[in-house]
This record gives sequence, C-alpha cells and structure tokens, in this order.
Amino acid sequence: MKSSKDFLKAVSISYCMLKVLRMMKLIIFMFLFTVFQVYPAGFSTGLQPVTVTGTVTDANGEPLPGVSIQLKGTTQGTITDLKGEYILPGVPEDAVLVFSFVGMLTDEVPVNGQTTIDVIMIEDLINLDELVVIGYGTRSRRFVSGSISSVDMDETKSLVPNTNVAQSLGQIAGVQFINSGRPGQGGDLLIRGQNSLNSSTDPLVVLDGIIFEGSLSDINPQDIKSIDVLKDAASTAIYGSRAANGVIMITSARGTSAKPVIRVNSTCGISEAANWMELQSKEGYIQRRRDYHTQANTGIDINDISELLEPEEYENYSNGLFRDGFKDIIGRQGSLATLDLSVSGRTEQTNYLISGSVSNDIGLIKGDQEKRTSVRANVDTKITGWLTIGTASFFTFRDQSGQEANIYNAYRNSPFGTFYYPDGNVKFNPVSSEAASYNALYEYELTDNTETRKNLFSNLYADLDIPFLKGLSFRLNYAPNYEWHNNYSYMRQDPYATGNNTKAAKNNENIFRWVWENILTYKRSIGAHDFDVTLMYGRNHYEKDETNAEAKYFEIDNLGYNNLSLGSDYVIQTPAEEKNGVSSMARLNYMFKKKYMLSLAVRRDGCSVFGENNKFATFPSVALSWIASEEPFLRNIQTVSFLKLRVSYGANGYEAIPPYTTQSLNQTIRNVLGDGSSGTIAFVPLEYMGNESLKWESTYSANIGVDFGILNGRVKGSLDVYNKTTKDLLVQRDIPPTNGYLTTWDNICEVNNRGIELALHTANIQKSRFRWNTSLTFAYNKNKIIHLFGDIDGDGKEDDAEASDWFIGENINSYYNYEFVGIYQEDDIIPAPYRAGDIILKDIVIDTAITPADRTIVGHGKHPDYNVTLNNTFSYGNLSLLISVNSMLGWVAPFDLIYPYDKGRAFNTLDAGYWTPENRSDTRPSLTYSAYVATHNHYYISRNFLRLKDVALSYDFNRLKAPVLSKFSSLRLSLSIKNLYTFTKWLGPDPENTTDIETDQGGRDLYPMPRIYSLGINMSF
Repeated sequence: MKSSKDFLKAVSISYCMLKVLRMMKLIIFMFLFTVFQVYPAGFSTGLQPVTVTGTVTDANGEPLPGVSIQLKGTTQGTITDLKGEYILPGVPEDAVLVFSFVGMLTDEVPVNGQTTIDVIMIEDLINLDELVVIGYGTRSRRFVSGSISSVDMDETKSLVPNTNVAQSLGQIAGVQFINSGRPGQGGDLLIRGQNSLNSSTDPLVVLDGIIFEGSLSDINPQDIKSIDVLKDAASTAIYGSRAANGVIMITSARGTSAKPVIRVNSTCGISEAANWMELQSKEGYIQRRRDYHTQANTGIDINDISELLEPEEYENYSNGLFRDGFKDIIGRQGSLATLDLSVSGRTEQTNYLISGSVSNDIGLIKGDQEKRTSVRANVDTKITGWLTIGTASFFTFRDQSGQEANIYNAYRNSPFGTFYYPDGNVKFNPVSSEAASYNALYEYELTDNTETRKNLFSNLYADLDIPFLKGLSFRLNYAPNYEWHNNYSYMRQDPYATGNNTKAAKNNENIFRWVWENILTYKRSIGAHDFDVTLMYGRNHYEKDETNAEAKYFEIDNLGYNNLSLGSDYVIQTPAEEKNGVSSMARLNYMFKKKYMLSLAVRRDGCSVFGENNKFATFPSVALSWIASEEPFLRNIQTVSFLKLRVSYGANGYEAIPPYTTQSLNQTIRNVLGDGSSGTIAFVPLEYMGNESLKWESTYSANIGVDFGILNGRVKGSLDVYNKTTKDLLVQRDIPPTNGYLTTWDNICEVNNRGIELALHTANIQKSRFRWNTSLTFAYNKNKIIHLFGDIDGDGKEDDAEASDWFIGENINSYYNYEFVGIYQEDDIIPAPYRAGDIILKDIVIDTAITPADRTIVGHGKHPDYNVTLNNTFSYGNLSLLISVNSMLGWVAPFDLIYPYDKGRAFNTLDAGYWTPENRSDTRPSLTYSAYVATHNHYYISRNFLRLKDVALSYDFNRLKAPVLSKFSSLRLSLSIKNLYTFTKWLGPDPENTTDIETDQGGRDLYPMPRIYSLGINMSF
C-alpha cells in the first residue's frame, strides 16, 4: 500500500511540472481512483480474463497521466502513469473500458478480447472547469455569469494558415468578421451589431490584460494562447470606455513545462483568385460594339471590324492580341510563406517564452504585398514567495511597400489596348484615341513607394500577494506602446509625357500611448460563500504627431522622395493631437453553494475630449446566474449533465469623437497679395463648430442566456438573447452656414440592436479509432434607428434624414432608392419617354411619372442579418480532416456595373448580358439605357453567400512508434485550402469583401478573395 501511495505522489509531482493548468484535476482523480487498485469481491463473468495494456494521449499526441480506466459497471480500474501508460489485469473479454479525465470527453471502448488498447482522448468541447479571461482576472467557465465565448487557438493555429488574429474570430456566435482578402488588411470586425451612425464600431482589444489600440495585424497569431470575447454588458462594463462595441481578450502563450520546448511552425502556399469578375471575352467585346451601334442607330457598318474598333485596337485585334484587364494585366498568382520559432519553459522561479516570426504575403494584384517580422518576449519571474514581476512584450515590423495596380482602370481598359511602348516604357493610354481610361499599370510602373509600420508594445507588471492577509493581492501594470508609420512615394518622369509629371510625398506618423493601472483583488471563502472583489484605478495617455510634405515638378529625377526641395508647389502639414483619460472600477463576484452567482460591477471613466462638465461618465452592470443542474430535482436526470441560466443588464460608453471637437477652432492659411509680397497669415473657421455640451455615448444592454450540456457532455452549447440600446449618439450634423460653420457634433440620436445567438458543439461519434465532432454557430441581429434629429419641419412627427439614408425604425445602413420592377419589352405599352430595353421602376405614388417621391427602402447592407458557421472535424487514427463552412445572409448592395457606360467606346465591361430585341432580358437594360443618369437609380443585388471556407487534412507523426520520431514531442503535417468555393448570386468578385458600387465605371473594391493552397508543418522537441 505504501508503494502505491509513493507512486501516486510521484505522478502528482511530475504532472504538476508538466501541466500546471491541470494540477487540481489530476489530484482529484488520483484520490478518487486509489480505491480501484483493489478488485471487488465476487467479481466473475465466466469468461477467461485478460490483461489489457495501452497508452492514453491527447489530440496532440502528448501522454496523459492520471487518466481513469474503469471496467464499466464495476469499481475495478486503474490510472495512467507519467507516460500515459496503464496495465489493467483481470479484464473479462467482453468488458467495456471507460476512460475518463477532467477536461476530456469520456470514452467507452469494448475490449473484445484485445490485450492492447491505445486511446486518444478528445478535449471537452466546452470544458466547464477551464479558466476564461474576464478582465482584470480569470474565472472558471462554470461560474461565469456573463456572455463570454472563446476560440480554440491550438486547433486553428495548427491547421489553418491565418495571418491575422481576426480571421480566427468568425467562428464565434455574435462576432462578425468581414475579410478584405488583402495582405496585411484587418477587415471589418463587429460584435452584436452596429451601435454608431458614423463613428467607428471596432471592439476594444485587451492584450495580456492591457488595452491595446494598435492593429490586430501587428499580433502574430502563433503567439496567442487563447482568445475570449466579452459580449454582454455584464462582461464588458468593467472596461467602460469603448466597451460598448464588445471586448476581445487576447492572452499570449507562456511556458508550460520544466523542460525547454522548441516549437517550429512553417507554412508555404500559393493563392489564386477564388473568382475573378468576368469581363467580356474577345467575341463578346466585339458583339457589344455591334449591338450598341445597332441600338443607337449610328450608321456604322457593324460588319467592318475596322470601323467598330479604334485604329490601335484593330491593329492588336489583327495580330491576335487580347488581354483581360484583371487576369492578364494587373492579376498575378499570389503566395504565402511563414516561419515561426519559439522557445519556452518554466522553472520554479521563472516562466518564459521567446518567439520570432517572419511572413511574406504576396497579393493577387501587382504591387499589393506585405512582409511582416515580429519578435516576442514573455518573462515572469518570482522574486520571492509573494512578489512576481514580468513583461509581455512584442515588436512588429510590417513592410507594405509597393504601388498597387489600378483596379478601377483595369475594369475599363480595352482588351485590345497597347500597354507598353516597344522600348518597354509604360504607355499612359492603352488606346491613344481614348483619353478617359488610362493604363491600369501606369502608376504601378512609374511609382517608387516605401510604406512601413512598426509597433512596440509592452506590459510591465508586478504581482504582489499581500503577506499579512490571505487572499489579498495587488497588481501594477504599466504598458507603453509606440507606433511609427512611414509612407514615402515618388512618381518618376514619363519619358513620353509632354510635361513634367513627377511628384513626391512623405508622411511620417508617430503615436505614443501608455496605460497605467493599479489592481487590488481580494478572494475569500467562508463556508458556502465565495467572495471575489476587484478594485482598479488607472490612467491612460495618447498623443500623435504627423509630418506631411508634398512637392511636384522635380528638376532632378534620381533622388526621388529623398529631397523634396528639388520640386515645387510644396504642401506641408504638421498636425498633432493628444488626449488623456482616467478610470476607476469596482467589481464583486459572489457565489453561494457553487451554484448561485452574483456579479456587480461599476466603472467610472473620464476623457479629455469632452467638455468641462461632461468629462466623466459612470457605467454599472449586474449579472445573475444559477447552475440549475446542481439542484436535486435535476441531478438525477442523467440526460442533463449541465444547465446554467444567466441574466445580465448594464451600461457601456464610447467617446466616439476626436480631440478638440468641443471647441470652435480655426485653421491658418496664407493669403498671397498682388503686390508681390510673401503674403499674410489668415485665420478661417474649421468645418465644424465646437460644442462644449458633448457627453459620452451610452449603450444599455440586457442579456438572457442558458448554457447546457446533455448526453454526458456529448452535446453542449449556449443560447443567448440580447437587446441593447445606444443613446446620446455622437453625430456630426449640418447647421445653417450663417453660424460661420457647416457642421457641429451633437448627442442626439438613438439606435437599437437585438438578436439571438446559438453555439452548439456535438461529439457525434467517439470510437477508439474514429471520431466526428461538429460545431455550429448561428447569430441573428436586427438593427434599427429609434431617434434622429427630432421634428425639424414642425409637423408633429420626427423626421428622417433622407440625405444620409437614415430612417426611423429602419436599419442604419438602409438603401433609399427606386424599386426595380423589370425591363420594358417591345410588345409592352411603353410610356414616353421610355423605350424597349429600359428599366421599369415602381411608381409608388401612382402618378404615371417616376419622381423622388417614388423612392422607398429597398434593403440594407454593410452588415448581414444572419451569420452561420459549421465546422466538422473527422479523425481516424493519426489522420484528421477539418471542413468549415460559413454563410452570411440578409443583406444587399448596389451594383451599378450592369448599367451601360459608353458601350460604343473602347471600354471593357462586365460580362453579365444586356437587353437586345433577340435577347429579351427581364433583368438587364439595353446598351442605350440612359434614365439611370437622370434618376440615378441603383441596381441592387443580394450579397448572400455560402462559402466552403476551410478544408484541412493533417497527419500526426508523433503517434507512430518509429525510432526516428522519438526526438519529437509533436510532429504534424497539414494540407489546407482556404476559400475553396462560394455559392452566391453576387456578380462581383466576392460578396464578402465588397462595398457599395454606385458607379458604372468600376471601382477599387473589385478585389477578389484569394483561394489559398498551403502546406504546413508543426513540430516541437
């Protein structure tokens, strides 16, 4: 018996060194299963017993010590040792072994006469005992009262080649990430709907416990341990300022074992456009010119190609030259390469992680790329038993140098154009007789550009456990953050230009921020009562200065932007701004009998951007939760393994305005006098008039939620319903120019967001060799405007703001325009002045004429109503397959490229069809339709899509017994495809990364979404 206890003690000590976060779980299991070393009396099956041996590992191939192995229906069993190995004698051949471990899904394996059974345990889909970051501390997920969701970064990092942290957030219900598809671009991130009319809705980012206001693109995803998203007011109120848009809590990795661990992750891949927008083919381009001249009755011989085409076009046509503006002129094959290296470990006094990363992302458009280099150092040192100091720091250098080819002109350029002179110099007009469409490669070829971004962020802290009072601790944070942005460009002289076309610009932007926080925490348990009190006081500072200088007409062409004095027509700007803030916070987490939880929080924020009487605002919150499954009336219901009810209400704030908007400021200009003097300085008002009464925006949010687990944890999830109202919106509105100003900022509007979120995780099949898990997230958000500017015209009814497309009771991003009904056909009764092939607009007021009174709400865009994500993971032995599908539904956008733009000239256009007497389209107008110009009616298309987003296949070599692999702690090879296929009716390159296209002449936002094929290797030793 003594040797058994010594063994268990050794297991406990060793495992604590290897897996500190599972320490308490292991101790509990060692205690409970000590009794399994003695077989129960009278146990007999009548079959010949066998001795079963094996190894138990996690999904990454790491051994799991302390796993309980029990014969189902008995108390006979054992636990695994430090290597995850076990021996269980006396097992009947028809028995079933039950493998259980805290934080893992329970697995049942029939023996069927086997003597060796190896098991791979899968982490619990929602581990109720794991710690989640709640802001100024952590808390067991079981006892969280707010709405908090987390991202499994281990799975994401090892399978999917995400280069931006935000790409990992789209799988969370209520978090919407709209990917731009461009290298180094963060995209659009939104949590639970849009709160502001015209201010930023970016969520607050907290990195390693400190507010981080840099770009998410600066953070290396491989350095991230976990991401927790705080969505309701009870969770976010402790951050008061800006927390109305939600909070993203990012925690970077630390050392996990006494033995130093070296990790290497590398990805290489190629990318192509998942969908280039289809331009007209060679035959289609010529046929369009024929059809135009026929419909316009220009008298041109449509059978004579030399008359249809411009002379330069005809020459290239005759020589068989044809170039698609996207695919052949500005497009290219992209690529992605990353390399991450880290060394981590922990000793009794020190925990450390040192990492470095390089990546090179070549975009699909010439001149669009990013190189990123980052280094990180996380070091925590225990000075004494009661004092720990440390830092979490990183430096990132991003190089986005290069002049992107012009997507707008790539759409317009003739496919029969000449883009270079015979000597290799770029040609300004691909078709010399057409001056309206210049070469999409012109600026790309002639411009030298250097654009870099540097970010140095650090959190320096000290943790003090107060010696004289158990449970009392103090933490001091100081986090400086420096950013340097540099953008230099120079356009060289075009040797074929008739005049001097040179120009240069230099922009230097320096930003310095710091956050200083003092956090006092007291934790105490008295019988069935648990108390957790947190107090915080802090200050923050922000300052920015810029230098912008421009010059034209350089005398010498070889120094570029390095000597602007060689040019003329100088423009110099040196703006600067500063703001300061102060914050205090108090929070009480109270728990009774481990099943009734109360959370109270209040935060008071002050910011210098507001007027003297409104600098401060207070944001309280309250949350209640009840673990109903711990009650006697539910405890015996075996199908319900966990059930928790949550309710919360609270307020958050947002400053939403730049510095100095409360003041009426002047700008200086220089007046040049006619007498030849150098001129005088004049002061003129800025665009907006100051308003010292400005105060904080406030968002009041209510949330009701339920967390559940059924069928022994095989099905788990959460359901949340929320309703939040944002009042006193900070809006810039027009005022009479007699004031001397055009606009002013005011607190006058109110918007509402309500919605429902579902997160569901299921373990569909859990066999010893084959496993199938599914994750489903669903989110619906309804956004509407409650109040705007009041009753302006005095008719007793609050007025809409038609000029801004803002309407009471409608979505913030509504479209107010004419409703499309169809196309006039030749046999229709066509009212003057319309003709066959013209668009039919709905006559809402029924007065036989289309006037502005016929406009109506035709839909809304920018953000979808519904977001759905479905992930399926299949595992067979060492092989794993991930299939991820996402969908965004319930939004539209104007797409005016279907309208004809000078279809008889040398412009290419969208290959989407058009009306002709032979092709009686009911959705596309004729080539001579002109009412679009008069009414400016937009053509709206659904942006709904279903995307096969990620497919990843991986193989874990470290589970093999080959001696050559014994040196690796883990070794995984993965193949993945991102953005494999998209089902949509959108006519542009991609429905996700587009914007409103309200022109018939192309646009910069016709950027395709990349389809990325990548090979990755992840190893540690």
